[in-house]
This record gives sequence, structure tokens and C-alpha cells, in this order.
Amino acid sequence: MRDSVVRRSMAGDRCGYHHDVTAIPGAGETTCWRPVWGDRDRCVWHADEFNKSEADLNELAPNEGERIDGAVITTTDLNETDMFSDVVMLEATFENVRLRYADFSEADLQRSTFNGVDAYGATFRRADLEDAQVKNSDLRSASLIHAELYKVAFSDTRVDRKTEFGSKLIYEERLEESDDDSTVATCQEAATWTYRQLESLFTRNADPVPTTKYFVREKDTRRKAAWKLGNYVRAVKMEASRWVMLYGTSPWRVLGGSAVVILICALLFPLTGGIQEMGADQAITYAVEQPQDTAVPVLVSVFLKSLYFSVVTFATLGFGDISPVGSFARFLAGVESLLGSLLMAMLVYVLTRTPR
Repeated sequence: MRDSVVRRSMAGDRCGYHHDVTAIPGAGETTCWRPVWGDRDRCVWHADEFNKSEADLNELAPNEGERIDGAVITTTDLNETDMFSDVVMLEATFENVRLRYADFSEADLQRSTFNGVDAYGATFRRADLEDAQVKNSDLRSASLIHAELYKVAFSDTRVDRKTEFGSKLIYEERLEESDDDSTVATCQEAATWTYRQLESLFTRNADPVPTTKYFVREKDTRRKAAWKLGNYVRAVKMEASRWVMLYGTSPWRVLGGSAVVILICALLFPLTGGIQEMGADQAITYAVEQPQDTAVPVLVSVFLKSLYFSVVTFATLGFGDISPVGSFARFLAGVESLLGSLLMAMLVYVLTRTPR
């Protein structure tokens, strides 16, 4: 039985149920004065009984914004109902209820419990589910876009790729819009915690694609917060990780970055002193001093030779058949060799890390 108090009116025909919601900041107290349900001591919403019909509940359906704290709904079918839209049901209990395609849009469901609930295709857009418990339930194809999910405990909950949480959590959007350090820190904590929960949820459902997506979103949130809070060293590091390897999730970004380094160096070598190839009888220098005055076939020949040297330098193979000419070209070759070692190490890291 729930830890609450029943206060009966003098007439004895009203519910008088009072639910303790002191654990929810700013909630305030309310007492239910709905008519009792038949010969029971409480109204249909607070009577702790099975098989409440949709007709019974609809008879005393809440108005928009109305509070029904501590409501108990067990073992019934409420498919496609919209009676929960924009209502306040703090610490409500839904147990073994069929809620397929039900509408909970903008409902306040803080600290509520969903146990054994079939909410396939249900809508929780902009609902407040903070500190709720979702156990042994089905959220496949459900929409939780802009829902507040901080501290929600998902346990044995089914989701799929049609379960919508939106491109960003509402906490990340609030972080982007705020310039107040306290708000930014609070939103960062809520967003990163929730993204980790979604990662774990999809991992348990054996779906790696959304898992990686929410891992990246978590890192993106930390990066944005670092810029706003003035943690510039951390922000720059995260920017580099984002652009080079998408926080360790994308080998294609590492390969793309490597290709860019190789091409840029291949273009710069002929312009910074050139490269020299040792022939059988003499050394041949490939350099371009005035690109606009150089014939296109010559430019192509020099670029291809420079591209070969750039690839060899990037991969630190060091065949020795070609060498840079001049101090700047040698410096450029050293930088490229260092970047090549770093990017190849990153590629190995991305390919061998634990998949998300």
C-alpha cells in the first residue's frame, strides 16, 4: 500500500485522498475531492483495484492541467486514449495497462511508475517524466520528443529505431539557448546523464546505431558546455576529437583527415623548395616557382611526383628515393610524418575500440 493519507470529507461521499509529494520540489499539496467510486472509500483514480474500465475513468477524466497525484491504474485497456494529455499525475502508478497509441503529450508524470505497460506507439511529447520508473514495458514506436527524462530508470524496457527521442534532448536545447553558467551546468548534467541512459537502453536492446548516436550527442553536449563555461582547453580538445574522428566513432573521418593532410602537403612541397629524386646519372628537382606560368602537363607531372612523396612521408616509409629540398620543405615533411603517425594511431584506436 502506498505511503499516503486519506482525508474523508464530512459528507463522506468524496475521495479526500492526499498524496505526499514533498519529494518533488515546488509541487505543493493537493487533496482529491472527486466523488467516491461506488461503495468504495476512494474515487476511481485512487482506488487501488484492478480492472478499472475506460468508461469509469472517463466519467471523472481530468481537465487540462488538473492534478491527480498518486493515481493508480492497473490491469486495464486504455488504448488510443487522450485523457492523459496535459494533466498532472505526480507519482502515479500504471501497472499491466495497455496504452497503445495513448496520448500523454505535455503531461507531468514526475516520479511515476510504469510497470508491465504496453505503450507501443504512445506519445509522450513534452511530457515530464523525471525520476520515473519504466519497468518491463514496451516503448516501441513511441514518441518521447522533447520529453524530460532526467533520472528515469529504464529496466527491461523494449525500444526500437521507431522510438523517437528527437535529434536533441530538450536539456541540450536549453543549454544552447542559455548564457547563465548555473543553467548551463544544470542542463549539461541532465543531458549527459540522459544520453548515457539512452546509450545503455539501446545497448540492452542490441541496437548499436542509436547507441553510437547518443554517445556522440553526449560528447557534443559536453563540448558545447565547455565553450559556454569558459573551459577552452577542454573545448578545443573536444573540437579536435569531433572533427578528426567523431569522438572515436568514425574511421571514415580519420581516413578523410589523412587524405586532406596528404593532398595539402602534396600541393605545398613543389611551392616550398620542391623535392629531389635521385636518378641514375643525376638528381631531378621537382619544383614550381610560378604556377601561373607553368604548363599544365608539367604541373600534373610535378603534382603526381609530389603526391607520391607525400604518401610515403605520411606513412613514414622512408624509401629514400626522393627527398625534400630546402629548410621549409624539410620542415613540412617532418610535420607530415608526425601527423601521419598520430592519425594512423587514431585509426587503430577507432577500429579496435569497444563498439557502441
